[in-house]
Amino acid sequence: MRTKVFIEKMSEDKKSLCNQFIRSFSSLNIVDDFRRANSIFIKPNLTYPEYKKGVVTRIEFIESLVSTLVKINSLIKIYIGEGEGGYNSFSIGEAFKNMGYFDLEKKFPQIKVINLSEIPSKEIEIDTTRGQYRINLPEIFFHNIDFSISCPVPKVHCMTKVTLSYKNQWGCLPDAMRLKNHYMFNNIIFMISDVLKFKYAFLDGKYGLDDNGPMIGRPVETNWFLASNSLGAFDLIVSEMMGFDWKKIAHLREAAKYGFIPRRKDITIIGDIDSLKRKFKLHRTLWNYPTFFAFHSKKLTYLFYFSKFAKPLHDIMYTFRKRPLDG
Repeated sequence: MRTKVFIEKMSEDKKSLCNQFIRSFSSLNIVDDFRRANSIFIKPNLTYPEYKKGVVTRIEFIESLVSTLVKINSLIKIYIGEGEGGYNSFSIGEAFKNMGYFDLEKKFPQIKVINLSEIPSKEIEIDTTRGQYRINLPEIFFHNIDFSISCPVPKVHCMTKVTLSYKNQWGCLPDAMRLKNHYMFNNIIFMISDVLKFKYAFLDGKYGLDDNGPMIGRPVETNWFLASNSLGAFDLIVSEMMGFDWKKIAHLREAAKYGFIPRRKDITIIGDIDSLKRKFKLHRTLWNYPTFFAFHSKKLTYLFYFSKFAKPLHDIMYTFRKRPLDG
């Protein structure tokens, strides 16, 4: 299948958005894939306990996607899930409730909303350029899911520069203390996405997050709708639209070594990319840097989050700055 990225200005109302999904399915030649599927998994970006512009995927976007899928295949089983807030920062169950996912589950009998931290997981081994790495992933992906869909928003990230269709899968790690794996993030995130059968990506680009992320930046209205049959192509093109060179994004550069990022000239663009581009910039704060260094160091991660010094260090830091979930 030829690698394609479908790009349009985001439709406003529900009916138009459903039609937009249909156009994207047809352009990507993936309608039959949905017709044949018994069960799929949808991963929205839910990194906050309530809706916040540019930070989390809108429930309206997910509902329109579900509604369109059900019209194509009324018997399809649709799992929608996320793990607990990283570092136990918030309850994903409360987030599901606050953002309307349990109401959506009641509206569509095909939907099952799942907390990925509360279901059985199994350990797998990933082959990386730094050697074999063992990690736990939810069992449901190995037995119940035909393929998965990533639904991110376009936002900058103070640790990874951007968080798009690959980074979105970090929330599939069931351990709330998944930050212990941060030092291997660049080497494993695209592998995890592949193991969990992530096949398609759809961008809820009504709003993006500029300046700083993933939670406390400046929301901007972008009105982007993108869809792709390749997560690598999707992240390359969205990065380009945001004004970033994908080769300077470490996890995408690593993914390219394994063939997950296609050559730009091999991507078919359906739509007018130039008219929708908007330059984003990442401005790290002073307090981002200790976390940034810990993100890339196993030893610093242990010191800041698991050692006897972790609580005093965090107490000191939060006397000078807000906790991310405080606003």
